[in-house]
Order: sequence, then structure tokens, then C-alpha cells
Amino acid sequence: MKHLGTVRSFDAAKGHGIIVADSGGEYLIFERSGIYLNPRVRPVEGQRLVYELGVTDGHRRAVNLDNV
Repeated sequence: MKHLGTVRSFDAAKGHGIIVADSGGEYLIFERSGIYLNPRVRPVEGQRLVYELGVTDGHRRAVNLDNV
């Protein structure tokens, strides 16, 4: 299932960021490598993304991210 959200922050040095789901709830962590079309693209605050939910080490994460 695809979800919509907005990038809240992104740390280029660490390669991960936080996305806020449009449906509310907790913030989700995502990794640059999870961006579907081009993992080298640096996400920016306020950018809209579509994503799927995944679980890594028992934590929910945003995976398979793509531009809206």
C-alpha cells in the first residue's frame, strides 16, 4: 500500500531523514538508499514523497520512496 508524506528533515552526512505521513501518526525514518528511482538524489525539507511501510530491526520505516 502506498502512503503520502512530507520530508521533515534529511541529514546528508548520515544518509537518512524523517518523513511526516499525511495521515498523521508518528514520524518515520527513511534512508537515501530507499529512494526508488535515484538513491543519489538528496531529499529536501518540504518535498512530497510517496512510500511504502517497512520494518527494520523492529522499527517501522518508510521504504521504496518516490516523488509524488
